[in-house]
Amino acid sequence: MRKRYIITCVLLVICLIAVASNPTKADYVSFVKEEFTEEGHPFIGMFASPFVNAFTTKQNFGLFTLYKTKFEEKDKEYMQAIGFFNHFYWVHTPEK
Repeated sequence: MRKRYIITCVLLVICLIAVASNPTKADYVSFVKEEFTEEGHPFIGMFASPFVNAFTTKQNFGLFTLYKTKFEEKDKEYMQAIGFFNHFYWVHTPEK
């Protein structure tokens, strides 16, 4: 019985930390800007912030957030990342 309470408390603490450290849209914009700069596109990285901010949708699921950047409505190319514990992980990137 005690083991169940400990496991429940640990899971509750992990969930509370995940909710508290859920990254914001501004964090995502900074992440994309840094990714462009690191990939050898510093010029694009300098001007990416307003475009990424304008064309990004955010779906908050509490424990994590999905960010999808799509520059044209009918365009099949998009970038999608998951924000979790103040870090971002790419889910989908356009084909090169």
